[in-house]
Amino acid sequence: MIRDEKYYVVELLAAVLKNRQPRPPAPGCDWDVVYREARRHSVAGMADYGLEKLAEEEQPPQLVRQSFRQARLTGIAKEATQHVTVTELLKTLDEQGIRALPLKGFVLKYAYPRPDMRLMADVDILVDDANTKAVGKILTSSGFSCEHEGGNHDVYYRKPYMNLEIHRNILPEKYTFGGYFDHVFNRAVLKEGTQCIYAMTLEDFYLYMVAHLTKHYAQGGTGIRSIMDLWVYRRYYRDTADWQAIDRGLEVMGLKTFGENLVRLAEVWFDSQPGDEVTDAMGRFILGNGTYGTTQNMELSAFTKVYDPHADFQTVQRRYLWRTLFPGMDHMRQVFPWVKGRPVLLPAAWVIRGVRAMLKRPKNTLHRVQAVRSTTEDEVAKAKMFYAQSGLQELNHEKKSHL
Repeated sequence: MIRDEKYYVVELLAAVLKNRQPRPPAPGCDWDVVYREARRHSVAGMADYGLEKLAEEEQPPQLVRQSFRQARLTGIAKEATQHVTVTELLKTLDEQGIRALPLKGFVLKYAYPRPDMRLMADVDILVDDANTKAVGKILTSSGFSCEHEGGNHDVYYRKPYMNLEIHRNILPEKYTFGGYFDHVFNRAVLKEGTQCIYAMTLEDFYLYMVAHLTKHYAQGGTGIRSIMDLWVYRRYYRDTADWQAIDRGLEVMGLKTFGENLVRLAEVWFDSQPGDEVTDAMGRFILGNGTYGTTQNMELSAFTKVYDPHADFQTVQRRYLWRTLFPGMDHMRQVFPWVKGRPVLLPAAWVIRGVRAMLKRPKNTLHRVQAVRSTTEDEVAKAKMFYAQSGLQELNHEKKSHL
């Protein structure tokens, strides 16, 4: 029996992936919590397939079961909409000579038992920076509105639930990973029957998944789905991917130890392998987050990169809060390209950034400030130790932060 509702979500997913009956929940299982956790990690629709395998007397209450079923039906409709929309977009890009590389879930979903099991909040496509404006015109002429422009990617939305991220970089600029992804198009493979649509090699796609997971993990947390993605991919391509090349890539990226720990955690969750202190700690951390982590963890993570046990903590805290409110040129030129090479324009950009934040995300902005001010030195020291335990002690995948 599984006693913790969070771990029971993992059990339902493992049962689907292994095509077996889930172990029964413990007596007194709070099914509302199970559903809430599944929703928080964006896996409620997939978990519903696991509930189907439970005996009738082990089923959740009818209202909860209906909520799971609705999440599944919504996921099926959303996946169909995304598939048709993105297929049409890629065809248009190909016809107009714009090279494109679909990323993440749009590719990975076909390794799952059913594509709707890999629910995507958005669809990510990499294009050359010089073509982002042209892609934007194509999307806006197709009924999309531009929600954000600049930085690592532009964001477009069309009702009812079509979110697109058009990437100019495969990852944010500050994540270097040994330069491994600097020229990813050069290693990509042209898809059969197209002129400009590419796919990553099997090895690069796995390394990209680990890099993307690392970004979220190091920024404050990731979710169940990211660990499940690794397990699904490794199983689906176990005989076709070059796993020795993948190991070499992890070495180049500075993620060998962390990557190994992620795989061990995936095997604990989905293969019932025994865990240890490291996988237990990583599992608790991930299950305590949603799909993309929490604000408090994000600030703790950022603090660990500038924390010096020999410096006055309150001074570091004030400087960090200042840098949070007024980022340096490296960050601002990604959001506001017009400040590049013009530091005199930074104050104007800070004002615009602040106004946008208070208008669009007032609660989130205030929450971030509160999280910074309430963080203690003991919390930062423990977080730094945890990241080192996970295998991210060097953090050489990221440009060093300075205050």
